[in-house]
Amino acid sequence: MLSGLIKRLIHLSQQPYLPNSRLVSGHNDKGYGIIQDADGREVYFSHEVVEYQNGFDRLRLGQLVEYTLESAPYLRATSVRATIAVPAVALRPAA
Repeated sequence: MLSGLIKRLIHLSQQPYLPNSRLVSGHNDKGYGIIQDADGREVYFSHEVVEYQNGFDRLRLGQLVEYTLESAPYLRATSVRATIAVPAVALRPAA
């Protein structure tokens, strides 16, 4: 799996109201995002490919994620999973 940082998140319920649209206000679980990879390229992903129930709502800007790429003419993730940051442990000098 590749890794990158969440650069942009677009929640569809936060977009301006459009007549004849199917957006449901109050629900942020639908939308799309952009991941920036180590080379600075932008990788698109849809809310549907985020693992775990309500996973898209839990993503934050700057968060590290792992993903797999789809073979397409542009960079698109097929699976996105948030990684859990492990806190640094302060080492004590030996007595």
